[in-house]
Order: sequence, then C-alpha cells, then structure tokens
Amino acid sequence: MKNKIIYLSGIIGSIICILSYFIFSSLNSEYYHITKAFSELGSVGQPNTLLYSFFGFIIPGIFIIIFCLNLTKQVNNGNVKKHPFILIMLSAILMSLGGFPMNYNEFSSTTSIFHIFSVMSSGLVFIIGAFTISKQLKKDKNWKTLIRPLLILVWILIVSGFFRTSEFPGLAQKIGILAYYIYISLLSWNAYKLYKKEKAVANKV
Repeated sequence: MKNKIIYLSGIIGSIICILSYFIFSSLNSEYYHITKAFSELGSVGQPNTLLYSFFGFIIPGIFIIIFCLNLTKQVNNGNVKKHPFILIMLSAILMSLGGFPMNYNEFSSTTSIFHIFSVMSSGLVFIIGAFTISKQLKKDKNWKTLIRPLLILVWILIVSGFFRTSEFPGLAQKIGILAYYIYISLLSWNAYKLYKKEKAVANKV
C-alpha cells in the first residue's frame, strides 16, 4: 500500500463507515435515526446484517488500524511515547470486533456480550488515548494547532454519552460516533499533509 494511501486510510475508513450507515439505513424502512442505535442496522434478524457488520465496523476499523500503525512517523519524527497511539489503534481493533452482530432479543447471547464489550471498550480506550496523545502532539509544532479541536471532539463524544438515556438515544450515539470519526480524519489529513511536504522536500534534494 502506497504511503499516501496509508496516511489517508483514517479518512477512508471514516467515509466507508458513514456511507455504510446512510446506505443501509435507507434500505431499512423500520430504522429510525433518532431512537435506533447505530449497531441495530447490523443486529440479528435485520436485513443485510453481515454486510453492515462488514462495512460498518470491520472494514473501517482495519483502515484506521493501518493508519495508526504509521501515525507516529509523522509526529516529531517518531520521537514520541508510543502508548497513546497504541490506545487509539486498540480502539479501532475493538471497533472492528464490534462487527459481531448484536441480538436485541437476547442480550445474554455470546455475540451480544461480545459486541457490547467491544464497542464499550473501544470508546473507553479511545478517550484515554485521545487525552494522552495530546501531550505527544505538543512536541511537534506541526500538530500543536490541532490539539484544541481534537480535545473538543473528545468532549463532544463524552457528553453525548450522557444523553443515551434521553428521548433521542440514537441521535446522541451518532453524534459521539461522528465526533470519533472527525477526530480520526483530522489526524489522518494532517499526517497526509506532512507526508506530502516531506516528499516535496526530498524531491528537491
């Protein structure tokens, strides 16, 4: 895989997930965006369960994992602590595992438990990673301006979680998911720009 695609893979994964959501929700007349959970489109008994699990969870997660594996190269020339970046990658791995279909008629089923554990853990690990990665980004002037918007997105994700028990749980969840993907996309786009700049300088030599 070419390096420019590697650094854009965070954006690619985000776009695939969001497009999958809109495509598969449009094919399900019983799906209501405001109250239904994101994962209900891929739950047991729904049309296109496996396809949605694949394109809504697994594929986006894989693209983000590929991006995260290379992200540290573009932050302070790799002279950073790796654990925050590993946590972001781990959240993507857990998100992919969230592709196991949820059974809303049997919450105690193996797939339901695995799905709940994966997505909940993904969110928690991401939040920890997102807060700790800020200290590493401060080491590089090319990343400093992104720290504030990135932290705002993390707080949006956290606050949206408190509205999951409101009258619009589906909407609250999707706001949090959107914040996550915008966060990943900002990292991805900046890493891509730095890679292009690096290549341009190398070509002049």
